[in-house]
Amino acid sequence: MSEYFRKYIKKEHYANHYSNLKFKTSFRNCILEAFKRRLWKETDGDDWDIMWAEKEWIHEVMDHTHLQSNQKINHFRNHYELTRKDLMIKNFKRYKKNLEREGKQEEANNYNFFPLTFHLPSEYPIFFEEFKRQTNNGDTKTAWIMKPIGKSQGKGIFIFNKIQQISQWKNTLRYNQDNPQAEAYIVQKYIADPLLIGGKKFDMRIYLLCTSYQPLTLYLYRTGFARFTHHRYDNEDISNTYVHLTNVAIQKTSDNYDEKLGGKWNLQTLKLYLMTKYGQEKVAETFYNIQMLMIRSLQAVQKIIINDKHCFELYGFDILLDAQLKPWLLEVNASPSMTSNTPVDFELKCGLLDDVFTIIDLEKVLTGNEEQIGGFDLICKGTPIKLPINSTFTTYLGAFNNRQQQLKKIAKSTAIRLAQTYQESQTKAIEVGSKGQKEKEEKDKQMRSSSKGPQVMQNGVNGSIKTNNQTKQNTIIKRNTTNLPTLGTVQNKSNIKRYPLQNAGQQSQQIQQSQSNSSKKNNPNEDSMLSANQKLQKLTQESKINQFQPYKQQSQYNDVMGMGSKNLQKNEE
Repeated sequence: MSEYFRKYIKKEHYANHYSNLKFKTSFRNCILEAFKRRLWKETDGDDWDIMWAEKEWIHEVMDHTHLQSNQKINHFRNHYELTRKDLMIKNFKRYKKNLEREGKQEEANNYNFFPLTFHLPSEYPIFFEEFKRQTNNGDTKTAWIMKPIGKSQGKGIFIFNKIQQISQWKNTLRYNQDNPQAEAYIVQKYIADPLLIGGKKFDMRIYLLCTSYQPLTLYLYRTGFARFTHHRYDNEDISNTYVHLTNVAIQKTSDNYDEKLGGKWNLQTLKLYLMTKYGQEKVAETFYNIQMLMIRSLQAVQKIIINDKHCFELYGFDILLDAQLKPWLLEVNASPSMTSNTPVDFELKCGLLDDVFTIIDLEKVLTGNEEQIGGFDLICKGTPIKLPINSTFTTYLGAFNNRQQQLKKIAKSTAIRLAQTYQESQTKAIEVGSKGQKEKEEKDKQMRSSSKGPQVMQNGVNGSIKTNNQTKQNTIIKRNTTNLPTLGTVQNKSNIKRYPLQNAGQQSQQIQQSQSNSSKKNNPNEDSMLSANQKLQKLTQESKINQFQPYKQQSQYNDVMGMGSKNLQKNEE
């Protein structure tokens, strides 16, 4: 991670800590240095999180390899649709025709940033007719440049202005279309009036990062550099590659090569120089056109490139300015050189790569909505992003690169956001834990209650029956206080209160005496009118209805027979 992110973000706040990340690469230049500065671990196995691979590895291995969800690689599967010279021109032409067919003529006219190009040998007859036409018009000094479609660093490039100068190449086996070994070339009309500074030709290397083609997401790096030749420009001397080719791989073999400066200018320095000479508005328009040129280039291949969430691509655009400050696209590099030739170049490329890794965000700390990350500015997300109307810039390309201040600012804001998110997650975890504990306790309580349910239910039924019987009995007794409860009113014999035997006689006497007194009060002459036999018969009939109560019946029998308690006492004496 960038040093500011490591400084401000605590270890426990990372979704994926940087010490756990692994990289794999075969390069031993600024790429390796940038990896090590982020404190990632190098691996030779397949357990890598990010791989910076060569183009050949993509072609040979990637189509047969299954990538894990956390793995990232630095090329799209068919990146060559944009980075191979012949396919790039082919896709531009096709996209332009489609726009014209759809009636978008104004947008189609914007695709005028690449020179007139033909593919050889397949389009050699067409090229030959164009060459003759220009010669017949008196333009005999028009120069053409030949480039092999699959090579870089200026290899195989030469310039000619006479058809006889390519006869030797034309007659070789490379021109035989039936030969599978034939090497394809493109031939382009040479831009004969390039913008010169100090009498020397230059072009610009500008970096563009693409993280997705669906939607098209592009980040433009503010800093690039201009590459100068080390010989004064001469349009007549077309055979001298040191005059016409700005590639560092070629210029560093020149006797005039400056090892201290490396033949490069910082892009900001170049922009300031052009402003002093051509004015701010003119230069601002030129750099804005360069930005739109890069966006349109990727829009032309957007539907062709295989989008993959595992892939990203850092493109190196080579752009040439002519004498009218019009930008021309020379080529797009899928693997721009990350080998430095000066200390300034070394720090520029290491900072560039560090910002690329920050945008890829293997640590999962960014939101994805940042408009600037380090030296990169978001210029397209589905559609091109325009700066505010009141902005003094039309593009940040070539502006001051404030990546250090910006990284420090974004690291602080990210640290605060991650700390808040971590605190919220901890609080939520505590709440979920307490809620789960309560639910567990309630569940255990319900299980205990359900196990006691039948017993509690039976006790409740018995209790309710007992209560109802007791209430009903008490009601009957209260309603019929002059008579003892009859057999029909008693539903549960267990509810009858049993008294000890020693008190039974006394209780029976009290009940008999109370009944006798009450009956005497109600019917004072009834018993006196009955004989002894009638009283005994009456007693026998009542005993069939009433409950069997021996002590009470004995007391009543004694009364009938005239054998009261007093007479019994006299007899005993």
